[in-house]
Amino acid sequence: MKLFVRDKISRTKIYLNILASTRSELANIIGSTWFSLHGQQYHVHEVIAETDSNSTAAGAVVGGLIGVLGGPIGVLIGGALGGALGNENDKTEIDKVSRFNQSRV
Repeated sequence: MKLFVRDKISRTKIYLNILASTRSELANIIGSTWFSLHGQQYHVHEVIAETDSNSTAAGAVVGGLIGVLGGPIGVLIGGALGGALGNENDKTEIDKVSRFNQSRV
C-alpha cells in the first residue's frame, strides 16, 4: 500500500515515505494531524492510500516459470497456483487500502 497527497496546485500525486494502516496511526507517526510537504500544509485526512502492485499477474508468471521445471503440466499448475496466491495478496492489499481510506482521526 502506498500513501499520497495531491499537490494543491498541480494536483499531481506526492507519495509519502511512511507506512501506516490508519490515519490515526499516521498522525502518531508524524506527531501531528497536520504536516508540511513541498511548502504546503496538509491534514492527515487529505492522505489517500492506493494499492502498491498487481500480484495476481506477477504470481502467475513466477509460478509458470517455476513450473517449467515440471513441463507443460508444471507450467499450468505453477501458473494457476501462483495466480491464486497473488490474487489473495491483491485482496488483502485492497482491504488494507479500504481500511485506511475509511479511517478517521
